[in-house]
Amino acid sequence: MMIFTFPRINNQIGNKAFDLQTFGYSVSEARSIVNAMNEQITNLYLFPQLSLFDLLYPLLLAQFLSSFLFRLINLTQTKKGVGSFVLIVPFLAMLFDYLENICIILMITKSADLSEYFVLVSSTFTVLKSILTTFAWLCVLFYFLKWIRIKHWKV
Repeated sequence: MMIFTFPRINNQIGNKAFDLQTFGYSVSEARSIVNAMNEQITNLYLFPQLSLFDLLYPLLLAQFLSSFLFRLINLTQTKKGVGSFVLIVPFLAMLFDYLENICIILMITKSADLSEYFVLVSSTFTVLKSILTTFAWLCVLFYFLKWIRIKHWKV
């Protein structure tokens, strides 16, 4: 994705693709992106980017992060209540990624009006995906450091 589809998409639109805009985007940015896309780039964005890569990637990332966190939580003997919540965070990120993808498909195929409300919803999905994914990675780091501390310093 980062070496094949996104560089071509970004180059064509002169901006980052919707998926890569961590802090979201405005209506004017969304319209600019959609208007800058030619048929070839739209088709590339639809397949393989959204219909193949971004269908598999969120699921695989959620499974990886949740499994890794599960292992670290067990190694650190963390209370189950906190640990259980942390394990679902990657799957919430996955859900928002899929909702974001649906919105992107509707925008780039011009199947939805780029109203302020629609773009706000789409952008919110992007931001929530970014926040939850970052939070999951920070939890991995936290539990990894906690495990190192327990293992090496016998706390």
